[in-house]
Amino acid sequence: MRILYIITKIVTYPGAFLKAFWEHITCRLLGIPVIDRNYFAPNLHFGHANHLPAQTPGRTFLLAFMPLVAQRILGLIFLGAAAPPILLFGVRGAGDSYLFWVYVIGLFLGLSLMCNAFPQWDSAKHQWQLFYGKAAKASLAGKILLAPLNAWLVAGAWLEKCGIPVISSLAAVIVILVLQY
Repeated sequence: MRILYIITKIVTYPGAFLKAFWEHITCRLLGIPVIDRNYFAPNLHFGHANHLPAQTPGRTFLLAFMPLVAQRILGLIFLGAAAPPILLFGVRGAGDSYLFWVYVIGLFLGLSLMCNAFPQWDSAKHQWQLFYGKAAKASLAGKILLAPLNAWLVAGAWLEKCGIPVISSLAAVIVILVLQY
């Protein structure tokens, strides 16, 4: 599983690097110390800023959610600009070669950003423990209001740890391109 995780991070390196950058900035804003600034260490912190765990539920939630929002917005911008010309309007590599390659790069960047949006698995587990564990520190209102988002963050972190977003995105693009030709 670790090797698949590292391979998916290498394949989607622009999104992995930018995700680690957003996490680093969020850690700085929240006052959470960053342990290691090497975003591409070949371990389970690959593509993430290695930081100390946040000690409050609010900080853990913001540490997971703020980089996700930034990543998703940028990913949607790139996908929105690149996907329709290639996948819907049929811009091909023959006559429109220059534009085709610009769209392919945009599609790659958009998918790369979208596939690396969720928090690190250890951070997501820590967040769940602070909200719903035995020694939970979150208020009842926070537990109830943030339950869907917390479950989504934990599920997304687990899927990203398994490499599912990269594999499914790649498969979807290949199927769409094959069906067009």
